[in-house]
Amino acid sequence: MFVISVLVLFACCTLFICLSSILFHVRRKVPDNSVPPNGPQGKEFSSEEPGQWKTTGITFYGNTSLDDNGQGYSGVDLFKYGKSKATFNDKPLFPCAVFQEDAASYLYKVLELKCDSFKKNKTVYLHVVDVCNSGETVCITNTKKHGFLVDVHATAHDFIGADDGVLKGSFRVVGEVRPKDIQAHSWHGDYIICSCSGSCKGKDVVWKKRSQC
Repeated sequence: MFVISVLVLFACCTLFICLSSILFHVRRKVPDNSVPPNGPQGKEFSSEEPGQWKTTGITFYGNTSLDDNGQGYSGVDLFKYGKSKATFNDKPLFPCAVFQEDAASYLYKVLELKCDSFKKNKTVYLHVVDVCNSGETVCITNTKKHGFLVDVHATAHDFIGADDGVLKGSFRVVGEVRPKDIQAHSWHGDYIICSCSGSCKGKDVVWKKRSQC
């Protein structure tokens, strides 16, 4: 009887040790908090590995109604968007345009632009939501000068301390902001240009509801 009691007690102790070990390992797998390692889900803007720096010409528009009617190629209200205090990587984000022939690759991309001639901030984050018309001589000329063109909207001029001339700088792609992630009040309407291909004209343009893009 005594032997049986000892065996039962030994078995109980062994079972207790095994269960404790299992529970210990299970608990170690539970994270200390519920936030994913890459930050909260549903992040408004998406970052990506920065691209290579490329040379670009830099021009400015939006100072007068002659070169800007307030509506970007994509359908965004440039002044409302530029003054909405949008940020990317915790830094101010402003609208810009690229040459229309290059828009297929850059529409809705976020560019980091830098230029030593800027008098305030030497770098700025810009969101490609507009184009410099490929039918305009000034756009063609300014793009050919350095092989690429970033046209900075007026809402960024005070931030960088520049608003005139044709400057030389460099840029790289650092991320993307899709239309559905831009505040609704920054748009002129619900149907927008979601994407484009080729020369971004006519049938090369894809229109969609903002919520679907």
